[in-house]
Amino acid sequence: MRFIQIIESESDPATELANVQGYAEMAKGDETVKVERVTICGDRDRPGVTVMIAEFASADAAKQNDEHEITQEGAAAAPDGTTYQNLDVHGVVEM
Repeated sequence: MRFIQIIESESDPATELANVQGYAEMAKGDETVKVERVTICGDRDRPGVTVMIAEFASADAAKQNDEHEITQEGAAAAPDGTTYQNLDVHGVVEM
């Protein structure tokens, strides 16, 4: 079952985009990194809040990715108060 993690923090979306791009560059060619896509969003209703949507093939893949050294380093640098939502994807309807 596909899996999505939503990460929310009080931060600048441009900074978070740069951080994720740096992560992607470090992870390039490393098949043990399991995150497939990260979408970085700025909350229009709450300026200064960034929401990131990380997509994985499964919850197991997300867990493996979470244990990776570069993921741990990124999480350690996350702003205080960062929250995570872990979601099993039961379906996607294209409109």
